[in-house]
Amino acid sequence: MDALRIGGVISGMDTNALVEKLVSQARIPLDNLEAKYNLKTLEKSVYQDISDRLNTMRTDLFNLKLESTFKNKNSTSSNSSVVSATVTPSAKVGSHSVEVIQTAKNSYSFSQYTRAKLQLNSVGITSIAGRPADFNEGVHDVSISDDGTYFVSTDSFKFNELGQFKKVTGDGNVTNVDSYGNFTSSSSGTLQLNVESNTYTINLNINSGDDINRITNQIETSLNNQLNAQYNTSNIQYFSVRADYNGGNWRLAFYSTSSEQLDLSITGGSLQSDLGVSTASTSTVSDMKKYHVGNSYSSLLAKINDSTGGLIPGVTFNATALTSGIMKVPQDATLNVSAATYTTIYGAQVTTGTLNTTVTGLQNAGFSTAPTSATNGTFTINGKKITIADYTQISVNDLIAQINSSGAGVVASYNTDTKSFELKSTTLGPSTISLGDFSDTSNILSIMKLTVLSGAQTITGKTSGTVDTTATLNQSGLTETVTKGLFTINGVSIYVDPAVDTLDSVISKINNSGAGVNISYESSRDKMNIVSTNGIDKIKFGSSSDTSNLLEALNLTDNTTVQKEIGYAGQHAIVNVDGINYVRKNNSVSDIIEGVTLNLKSASSTPVTIDITVDTTKAVEYMANFIKHYNELVEKLNPPKINKEDEKYLNALTTEDKNKMSETEVKDYEEKWKTFNSYEIIRKSAEFRNLKNSLRSNLFSDLTGITGKYSNLSQIGLKIAGDGDLEILKKGYLVKDTTDLDAIKSELQNNSTFINAITNYPDDVFNLFAENTTSATGWARRIETTIKSYSSVGGSIYDKIKTYGTIDRQILNLAEAMDRTQRSVDAYYERLWKQFSAMESRIAELQARGNALAGIISSITGGTK
Repeated sequence: MDALRIGGVISGMDTNALVEKLVSQARIPLDNLEAKYNLKTLEKSVYQDISDRLNTMRTDLFNLKLESTFKNKNSTSSNSSVVSATVTPSAKVGSHSVEVIQTAKNSYSFSQYTRAKLQLNSVGITSIAGRPADFNEGVHDVSISDDGTYFVSTDSFKFNELGQFKKVTGDGNVTNVDSYGNFTSSSSGTLQLNVESNTYTINLNINSGDDINRITNQIETSLNNQLNAQYNTSNIQYFSVRADYNGGNWRLAFYSTSSEQLDLSITGGSLQSDLGVSTASTSTVSDMKKYHVGNSYSSLLAKINDSTGGLIPGVTFNATALTSGIMKVPQDATLNVSAATYTTIYGAQVTTGTLNTTVTGLQNAGFSTAPTSATNGTFTINGKKITIADYTQISVNDLIAQINSSGAGVVASYNTDTKSFELKSTTLGPSTISLGDFSDTSNILSIMKLTVLSGAQTITGKTSGTVDTTATLNQSGLTETVTKGLFTINGVSIYVDPAVDTLDSVISKINNSGAGVNISYESSRDKMNIVSTNGIDKIKFGSSSDTSNLLEALNLTDNTTVQKEIGYAGQHAIVNVDGINYVRKNNSVSDIIEGVTLNLKSASSTPVTIDITVDTTKAVEYMANFIKHYNELVEKLNPPKINKEDEKYLNALTTEDKNKMSETEVKDYEEKWKTFNSYEIIRKSAEFRNLKNSLRSNLFSDLTGITGKYSNLSQIGLKIAGDGDLEILKKGYLVKDTTDLDAIKSELQNNSTFINAITNYPDDVFNLFAENTTSATGWARRIETTIKSYSSVGGSIYDKIKTYGTIDRQILNLAEAMDRTQRSVDAYYERLWKQFSAMESRIAELQARGNALAGIISSITGGTK
């Protein structure tokens, strides 16, 4: 705690002012030291700024030593949809003619072996077994009907991924076939077909009693085998062959059932006439029909289950007794076979004869329950009221159209095979169709046998199946139950345990197995896709040592114990470059043109021109960055002269000066002090003078031993700015008297000498900047060496600003001197106050004694009187 200070109370002196005045005089040495300290700190800041600028320039110089800066190339293609190119700096400028004869494709396969699943059944089928022999994917809508003589199965097959497709139908009836589709005599011969300008011969053996579907299966199998061999594919169902049935007559029909939609014509063969295909008609259809006809339900079931000519060859339909009705059987190669369906109400049979759907008057159509006046009125479907004003004035087709246009969300139709009406929801998946309302006044729903009491059956729609790739295989939803053991791809055996492995883990095992394939699950199609990673041979599935049926469960093969080459074979790329053909394994070709990678995209008979030019963008950008920073440094190293009026700002403010100024005045003065003293520091610095001279002397000096035609910057158009203008020349700016980057870039882009040098002689320009041999050092390396001699370890600037370097030591000495002086001033201050306080106390003591003496004298004097 400070001692008690008595400030002139007794003496009447302004002690505070006297002390402050005396201390202020004592602080002059401290103010001088503080001014030197601040100046030295400013000096370090100035040197640090110059060092930072030099390091920035070193970064710029690094970019100017890169080959890619001057040799960077651009490539353009006259048809990038056929071939494009990527180039490296080593590419040579020029043009190349490239013709892509064939692109490379790796072999691939996918889930293609189909399965069938009974999804809807009202015909007495108890179960189905086996795997389809063909590769068609879609839904079989089967109706079974009879008229007492003919027992008919009609299969309307709709493809999953084909909307409409081509159908070629013989114009004549097949001879020697009875109305049940059985051949009445034996024969053998050929049928000649033309597909996409190639001729294929089908050899046929027909035995008396053969169902016509056996013969169509012979044609189909032989044709597809030949086409798969022709196109080097496996298991592609290019065509399906069926026999149309109408009034006891049969006609051959060829359906184009692949996505390629190949063209087919029937050109000859010894059996062409007998099979009714001497001429044929082509049409476009949206479903494929297949018919079986028997003389009883048992004979019809036998035909349906025929191993080659059945409803679905390879699939057995088990039934105690076949009956009339409908059946829906999805057939596809998905892992969880379950076709998406619509909720449908299947009505009961409405007539024992034939329903006339076109005659006017519902009473004339032939309904078993005859319409009456009670048929007039309203009926309800899904909450929509539909009105029959006069049943005698409409036909069955009119009634169907009225329902379909009501907005009830259903499609009504009449099935002539089952003699029943159907109402199908317009929304896929599970939905509800509600019929009737308490307010209904028409009995038409009962007449149409669409009510439960009338015997109608409702089948709720389903969504298509998928599998859970994260669940164990035995819980994933696969149609086929997976067994534990080994499976083989391309000769590599892999172990699977369905109680442990998921589909995701199996995919990982395969992809990391060394089998040379990449397999994936496509959830949108519920199928596996498998592609060779670097091969054109078909992928091999299975082996005699396999013990797991996983490949069968994934529909990649139909017998895992027999090795099969399945899917599509790949092909090598064939490309003609500048008149020479080359064969390569993939579509990225980098070993034909030096420094150029050709990216082959599609085949074309028209050559594509690939032009390779120099890209000057990087050179302009990096050179402009260096020039900007160089010019900024030159500007910094050439400070303006200080006029007489401003020289006062070179002196620091003392404490006394600051006390006489406002805060704003002090701030303004100190900013000017910093600016003008920075100028003086730079002007007086020997290091900065040497740096400036070193940079300028090295900037345009000739370099010896450089490979190529250039040995200095001026030869490539880079000169000191201000040609002809002495004032600008004196500044020493490079290229342009500015530090604006965009202005410098523009100057370089318009510098034809610079651009032409980079464009035409990129190697020589690169050597000028970056050569590094025992006999030659490029310009960028030379400037970098100069900069290092100042800013790197051991450099003159570095030594001044490094930690505890020259300036730090000077600052430390000043700080210590300031501390000593401050302690001396503080002690002097305390000493003054102590002395003045003692003086005041002594004066007070003397004054008290004087007062006492005066009192005594007064009392003596008063006593005498």
